[in-house]
Amino acid sequence: MVFSFFVRLIARGAEADLYEVDWFGMRAVVKLRKPKRYRDPELDKAIRSRRTLNEVRVMAKAREAGVDVPAVYFFDVERAAIVMEYIDGPTAKDLLESGKNVLGDVGSMVARLHAAGIVHGDLALTNVIYRGGVRPYFIDMGLGYFVEGSGRRAVLEFARDVNVLLRVLDTYGERGEDYKRAFWDGYSALGRLAEDVREGVRRIRASARYVER
Repeated sequence: MVFSFFVRLIARGAEADLYEVDWFGMRAVVKLRKPKRYRDPELDKAIRSRRTLNEVRVMAKAREAGVDVPAVYFFDVERAAIVMEYIDGPTAKDLLESGKNVLGDVGSMVARLHAAGIVHGDLALTNVIYRGGVRPYFIDMGLGYFVEGSGRRAVLEFARDVNVLLRVLDTYGERGEDYKRAFWDGYSALGRLAEDVREGVRRIRASARYVER
């Protein structure tokens, strides 16, 4: 694996670091999963390799489902590295804070993910980047995974996925309620399953309130 050069560190996370690089003349991002010293070295390597391959698979499946994700230029499971397209633009969070409600778009794209059996795993507003301020791309799918069918387990997994986003929207107060309605409007493209997921979210949130008391 050869990079022309590392340009700059974009983000340092608990699991991986992101670098902007020049990839044969193209602006790209390298995601490097870092070794964990507290784990057995062989186990650590296996975990990082598996998660790298899984992320690539999730991204490929999302693209097949009609959800924009960064193109993968190269990946190396041995080194736990993914080289992917650099997406330039504001995040969904940036656009919300500038007064543009984009949750309808987000909801319809999440519906596509779930229809394809994909759980994103970290539906944060910062994990949706609007290329040129117009077209949403979903990023950071390292916690993503697949579920089959539309039964009880799938509904629960989708509901948990959605609830991550709704908890973020809770912090916006009254505006957050408008954002949630826009999200559910977009998510309704999932049909009957959308209603089941919404009920699942209601139960999760009711249970959380009970535990807090």
